[in-house]
Order: sequence, then structure tokens, then C-alpha cells
Amino acid sequence: MDYIISFFLSFFSFFIISHFIYRIFGKKQWSYIFLGIIFLSSFFDFMQYVQAGFEATILLYVFMSRVLPVIFAATLFIKMTGGMHIKKIRVNRPKFKDPNEDIFTTIYLRKIIYIMSLFSIIIGLLSYFFIDDILKYILLIISGLVVLFGIIKLYELRYFKSDKIILIVGKQKENIYEMTLDKSYNRVHIKDVYKNDDYLIDKFATVHIYQDKKLLEKHYLYWIATSVAFEVTDKKFNSINLQYKQHIENLMKYHDAIIKLDKQKSGYKIMKEKKYRK
Repeated sequence: MDYIISFFLSFFSFFIISHFIYRIFGKKQWSYIFLGIIFLSSFFDFMQYVQAGFEATILLYVFMSRVLPVIFAATLFIKMTGGMHIKKIRVNRPKFKDPNEDIFTTIYLRKIIYIMSLFSIIIGLLSYFFIDDILKYILLIISGLVVLFGIIKLYELRYFKSDKIILIVGKQKENIYEMTLDKSYNRVHIKDVYKNDDYLIDKFATVHIYQDKKLLEKHYLYWIATSVAFEVTDKKFNSINLQYKQHIENLMKYHDAIIKLDKQKSGYKIMKEKKYRK
């Protein structure tokens, strides 16, 4: 019975934490690294039982409770996030990023943090009462780190106001429109809020707006790079003068940049910028 409890606690812990890492940071590689470290740790722990000469039944139980949960968690994570993509190593070339036109809103990230923290507390409590070996302390530490990180992220988001889609029309970025996403949105694709089958709509940047080191807004920039700029008549979008336009002038449609801007009285100042090639 203890082995069964250990299997399910480990499986849910590893999957939840890897999913948590991916949703918060948007990087599958970090989740793969986490799962790889846990797998190696669990495998070497299992090998100690093998070297000690335990009978086959015990070895099977140990493998099922220590190693198999990591394999199952990794398999489920890979399946739920669209599979594993292996990129070729390129020397002296720009960083490449998997194309992902979806938006995971900040409201959704908050929900994920609450849910993951709650699951981590439950897993930590069950581990404390039902597991006795070193796995108990591993799960307690991991659960504690997830809860601590969740508290830190929620604290960082305490001043956050809104997610916005910025729709730019024209090769020279002539016409610019803004739409504030409703708080009911979790995962959004541009086609969910604006459809135009005559043009390609490329997501080319995410802009984080800070003021006094406080994150206030996130802007998701989409571009219709047509030679003849047209007006967007959809009433959800308002025509605006983008105050930080000079900071995105050099971005191209194949980019997927992440830019952090500090809002000041004199304008916007770049805090951090990363440009990726899709």
C-alpha cells in the first residue's frame, strides 16, 4: 500500500511541478531539466537497491514507486504540451523559439499559481503522513519551494492591471489598435478576438510595462504587415498612438521578442529585451 501511495504522490508532484514551471516561465526546456534531474536521482536511488542485492519483488516495488512516476509524469507532460521538439544547434546565429501564437493571460497564470500551490500543500501533507524514507523529504522540499515561489510571483503581480492586445496594421506600422482582454479569458489566440482571412496576423512581441519596478500591464503585439494599411472597424479595438513605438520599430514579423519597459514621465525606457527568431 505504501508503494502505491508513493507512486501517486510522486507522479502528481512531478507532473504538477513541471507543468507549473512551463506555464510560469513558458519554457519547456526548464521542465525537461527538472524532470531529468528527478529521473537521475530516482534511478540512482533504485540502483542502490539493486547493488544491495534485494530480491526481485522488492526491486519491482521500488522501481514502480521511485522511477516509474517520473517516466509517467514526463510522458503526460510531453503529451499535454504538444510533444518534444529537438532543435539543431546553430553557431553564431540568433536564438530560435518555437512558434506559439497563443496567449496565456496573467489572470490564468494567477489561477495556475493558486491551483499548483494548493496541490503542493496537499502533496506535502500526504507525504509527511504516509511516506517515511528520503522521498518524503524530497517531496516536502519540492512542495515547499512551489508554494514559496507561488507567493513570490503573486507578490510581484499585486499591482498588475490588465492584459492588452496591440494590433498593428501596415508595413511601416502606420495604424495601431488596442484591446483590453476580458478577465474571463484564460488562453487566447488572435482569431478568438479578431478575424481577417485576407491577411496573415503575426505575433511578434510581448511587452511588459513597469512603473517604479511594479508590473502594471502586458501587451501582446500582433502585426498585419500589408503594404496598404487599412482601418480596423471592429468595435473591440480602439485606435491609439503607441507611446513606445520607437522601441519596436526594428522588430520584424519573424521575431517573437520579449521587452520590459519602464514607464517614466519622459517616456519609456528599456529595462530588458530579448529577440527570438521563430
